[in-house]
Parts: sequence; structure tokens; C-alpha cells
Amino acid sequence: MAGFLRGKQAGIQNDLSAGILPGLFSPDDQARFGVNSQVSSLAYDPVQSLLAVGTKETTFGSGQIYVFGQSRVQLTFTLPRRASVKTLRFVADRLISLDSKNEIIIWDLQHGKKLAAYNPPGVVTALVTDPMLDWALIGLQTGDVVAYDLDREKLAPLRLPNFWRGRNPRSRLLSVVSMQLHPRDIGQLLIGYAEGAVIYSFKQAKPIKYFEYEVPPGASGGNADPANAGTAKKPLLTQAFWHPTGTFVGTAHNDASMVFWDPKDGRVVMARTLSDTHVNIPTKGSNSTQTFDLKEPFSKIVWCAKDNPDDTGILVAGGVATTMPEKGLTFLELGQTPVYATSSWQVLTDHFEAKRQYFLPTPPGTEIIDFCLIPRASPHFAGAQDPIMILGILSSGELISLSFPSGYPVSPTNNLPPCLSFVHPFVTSIAVASVDRTRWLGMVENRQRGPPILRGGAEGVKRLRKGEARNIISMAHGDGTLRLWDAGHGDELENSGMIQVDIARALNRYEDITITSMSMAGSTGELAVGVSTGEVVIYRWGGNKLFGREAPNTVETIPGGLTDISSRSEPALKEGLQPFVLYDMARGPVTAVKMSDVGFVGIGSEGGSFSIIDLRGPAIIFNTSMSELIKPEKRSSFMRKGSSQSSPRPDWAVVIEFGVMTLEGDNYSSIACFVGTNQGKVITFKILPEANGGYTAQYAGISALNDKIISITPIVASSGQLASATGATVGALRTGQQTHGTLVVGKSCFILS
Repeated sequence: MAGFLRGKQAGIQNDLSAGILPGLFSPDDQARFGVNSQVSSLAYDPVQSLLAVGTKETTFGSGQIYVFGQSRVQLTFTLPRRASVKTLRFVADRLISLDSKNEIIIWDLQHGKKLAAYNPPGVVTALVTDPMLDWALIGLQTGDVVAYDLDREKLAPLRLPNFWRGRNPRSRLLSVVSMQLHPRDIGQLLIGYAEGAVIYSFKQAKPIKYFEYEVPPGASGGNADPANAGTAKKPLLTQAFWHPTGTFVGTAHNDASMVFWDPKDGRVVMARTLSDTHVNIPTKGSNSTQTFDLKEPFSKIVWCAKDNPDDTGILVAGGVATTMPEKGLTFLELGQTPVYATSSWQVLTDHFEAKRQYFLPTPPGTEIIDFCLIPRASPHFAGAQDPIMILGILSSGELISLSFPSGYPVSPTNNLPPCLSFVHPFVTSIAVASVDRTRWLGMVENRQRGPPILRGGAEGVKRLRKGEARNIISMAHGDGTLRLWDAGHGDELENSGMIQVDIARALNRYEDITITSMSMAGSTGELAVGVSTGEVVIYRWGGNKLFGREAPNTVETIPGGLTDISSRSEPALKEGLQPFVLYDMARGPVTAVKMSDVGFVGIGSEGGSFSIIDLRGPAIIFNTSMSELIKPEKRSSFMRKGSSQSSPRPDWAVVIEFGVMTLEGDNYSSIACFVGTNQGKVITFKILPEANGGYTAQYAGISALNDKIISITPIVASSGQLASATGATVGALRTGQQTHGTLVVGKSCFILS
């Protein structure tokens, strides 16, 4: 069957390269998607409805800053020096960044350029801004605080000395570790040093209150170590924060304890961990044989509030026991704050017992190291008033979205742009499909979702291309989800939304899910996805009959057969790509899958199996093993008798393509399926109709090219046009129309035709 790979002398009489001009091969950088490195910082402005994302420096380049708005609105800033972005802050129409080289840069959001830069005299350890203030307060490792005038773009005439040095001249730990402005009084600044915290009054130009936490002998403290129970301890401070109305002050310490203070008289109201309260009070009968309760350090603490700022809760990253198998965030719901003037001390203390405590888990093996709250409308109260979502940064540099305060995972499909989907979580594989424009315009997913968080920015005007198919990107992610979106042609996008399918739910398991192959039909929008455990899931566009509820009965998977999995649809998805059928090959990872435009699916696995499915049934119309079709090559050996010879490497499918053409020896055209293997074989199968209305497939021939096949393209021999299997070409078979075609086969070394 070598005639399937024809040269010019064997079927191609015309010069198909005559109309190819050099200008057609001029690469053009139309658009770039994704982020250049791991995410290191986040900032959100609810007024402008913009999200800023900073990345880390890598060996391939400096960190960058991405600003996202509505639809595909995006602005990118590149740091002038190789560095990682540490902190981002929105202030009016400016974005303030702090990088790992301790450079503070002011970026103009309207014109997309750098306005000014400032290099403080020392290492920056804290940066504080306010949406109503034109100053940025900068805390240094020396313990000093300097102010930078964002409006005049120069250093302001304000410098605060290290106030803790005056309280404890013998102290060596003098750096500023945390700062926060009073949420209702811009004249007060809470400064956290390594040994304690200070409230500084701009009005009085002096510190008005000091907070130093000491665990007395006999008290357990945060990390309860029975061996040190008889000695006093002074845990180091890691963060200082205000109550949303300024009624209390909170400090977090390196022993995983949180201390709440009365800012009026400086007394401790409550010292607690996430699991225990009153950890600063000595207990009687302490036993030195108790186990050492080691807890993780706090990563971040935010005192957030509902629309009523007196109804509060505390969101905590870290602070849980190291032996805890599950990682995540902890939310302490405190409820309505007692009226300070009329409440007894016991009432104030009991308030921090917390009404309820929620644990917001993250996926296994992940840990949140930083997070950004997405408030509904207000930028005040440190950006923590009435939040609707949590956008977290995992230790791997990926992103995770959680609803607040329930902690349910939130799909980024309709909340975040495709660029951030690359790290939500990381992409494991990617594929591109050319989908008809009219088909894609009708694929608008209808899913239950919250209010959009990105509505800012102005979209640019681009020309509209109505006559071209859309470049649809299919991205497989590490959590078993698949997302599809239009990459466009550098033109205006008529449907810029994303579509998501949950492979884990379709397989009815949430472990050991690795997507290995995917294919989308250009005219029907049908989708086939193969995984490493040998299953293939097929999706069709449609409505969800079980919208808003779970399936009453479970469906058992049929090994080696087709299983109807329409009941495994997502309850929150009203209309979209719905699971249709599951094929369990059980012959190793799926290495190739091809969804045709005429209702056939070709599937190959690493175990050497190959199957063709007719979706009209659906039914498996062909199933075979490559070893049955490919005979081992007979080679003479020049080695001595008795020497061992390596067994031939097995073949499996790596490329599958459907076409319509007249095969050698036939006087009619038919639907053909071409399969390329990892060992350079090209196998042809012929699909023919049956009398009962179904279809059957049969083996037609094989050609050997000795190198891995990377692409197969059927073309018309006389014109060079594609000879793909489409509705029009298959329909023309009824009239006896013949297509004399050939294959263009790409190998790992070169291309043959």
C-alpha cells in the first residue's frame, strides 16, 4: 500500500507550491497569553474593577506585572531590572509596586507607562497605601518609616524613627514587620516591630500606645512545649492589624498565637490560637510529659467585615497543626462587635471565643501562602469589607479561587481572563481546533455564577473577521478540568467567554486524573478527551436535564464498552458541553484521539489498541490491536550466535485523521481513517455504510516510514485543497462523486507527500 504516500510522479501532476508566496510565511506576534512565571503578589481595586498580578523573576527574565479588566482588557508592565514583584497596591489611577530589589515604582494605568521610581535607603519590609491618601508609607529594616508623595513623585518631609528603640534600647530586633492605618482615623498608624507594636498619632506627633506580648510561666502559649512551660516567653511579632472599626488591635506571633488588645489602655483582651483560647493564662497541674503541639506559622491574617463593619470575622492562612493532613484557610466568625462603652470586660473577652469556625480546604498537596480578598464594592477597611471571593496564591505559584466565607471552589471560567487560567492551576497539555464561526457563536455557556469581579478598563477597537473559523484553545489542567476559549486572529472577539468541562466528575473519581489527549470537531463542537488511565470522555453541547440537582442513581462504568454518563453533568451548568458517553479502553494511557466532523471518533492507546466509535448509536464499529496489523520486520543479524537481540518496539497511535478520497484499487470514494504510529507506520482504515443504516470499518493498508509520525493531512491531488471528512464531502458520496487525493505526512525528520 505504498501508493497511499504518493510522490509527484504517482498522482500529483500539478505544482501545488506555485501559489505559495514568501509573504505567507512571515510570523507575526499577534497576541500572547498566560503569565511569564509563578504568581507572587495580587491586588484588587473594587472601584475600578481591576486585578493586578505580579510574578517572580526566573532564569528566563524579570518578573512582570499584569493588570486585567473586563473581557480581554490587559496591560503589562515589565520591571526595569531583573527582580520579583513582592507587593502591589492600587491608588487612584496609579499602581504601586515593590520588587525584590527594594525599588518602589509608580505606574500610570491610563497611559500604561512608568511615572516614577524610588529606592529607599535600606531594605523595605512593609508598604502601606490608602485609596484616599496620596502618600505611601514605607517601613524599613532599620525600624524607620519614610513617606513618599505619590502626587509630587518625590520623598515627603516625614520620617518616623524607630520607636521601639526608645522603649527597649538594648533590643537588636528593630525592623518593621507590619503596618496598617487606622480604618476610621487616618491620623493613627499601627506599626508592628519584631518585639511588639506601636500606635503612632500623626496629630500628636508621638507614639500613644505600646503592645508587648509576654507568655508568663505556666501558660501554654501558641506552640505548647511542656518542657518550657515553667519559663516566661516573648514570641516574636509577625503581623499587626486593626479591627475594622478600630475597636481592637490584633497581633500575630511566631508561636501561632493571636493576641487581641484594647487600644485604649493596652491590655490583653484575649490570646488564642486557632484551636485554644486563653493561652496566656497559667494553668495548674501542667504535665511535662505532654506532647509538643507544633503549629505552622501564620502566612497572612485579615480582619474582615460584612457590609456592617461591626459584624466581623478573621481569615487566617497558616496557624494549624503541622500534623493536620489537610491544608487550607481558617475563618473565625466573631459576629457583631460588643459596644465597647457599655460592655463588661468578660463580654469583650468572650467575643473572641468566636461564634463559629470554618475550615476552607485547598486541594491535596497545596498550601496557600498569600491571598487577596475581592470586596463587593468598597476599597476601604483595608480592602476587607463585604468580600465575595478569595483569590489565593499557592506555594507552587498557582492561583485558587474560593467563595467567601463558605470556601467552595469557584471556577475561573466567568471570573478571570484566559491568561490567569494558565496558572489556575497549571496547564498540563494544550490543543488547538479550528471551529466554525457560527458554531462557536452559539457556544455560550450558561452556568450559575456570582457577580463579575472584572468590569473595568476600556476595550480597544479591532476589525471583525466574519468569514474565518475561530482558533479555539483547549487547555487541560492539573485538577482534571478542561477549558476552551477563542484565541482569535488579533481581531474583535464576538464570543470571548470560556467553556469548562470537569473530567473528574465525568469519570466519577477525583484522583489519578491526567489528561493526555483531546480533540474538538470544528463543525459540530463535539469534544473527546482521553486520560492516562485509558478512558475517553465524549461531550456534546446541550442543556442539562439535571440542572440544580444531583443524579438520583449512580452509573457504573462498563469495562471495554460504552457507558451513558449524561447523568454525571454538573448541577451548576444549565447549558454547555455536557458529558455524553464514556469509553473505557483499559489498555494503557490514551495516546491519540480524533473527533471528526461526521460523527466518528478515532481512539488509540499506548497498549496498542485502536478503536473507531460511531456516535450515531453510539457504537464501537471497529476495535483492533496494532500488533495484529503490523508484522515484525525480519532482519538478518551480523552478531555472533547466541547473542541476545532486542525485541521490536511496540507501535501505538500518535496521530489520527479522517478524510474522504478514493483509495488505491477502488473505483469509488469513501470515508477513510488514517493512523500514524510512534514507529513511523501509517495505517489506513475504510469506513463503509451498511444496509441497516449503520457503518462498519475495515483495514485497508499500511505504509512504513521508519520515523515517528507527527501529522497527517489528506489533500486533493489536483488542487492541494483539504480532503477532510466534512458533512459536504460525505454527502457528495451518495452521488458517486470521487475525490482523488493523497496524504501529506509529517515525520519527526521531514515531510513526505
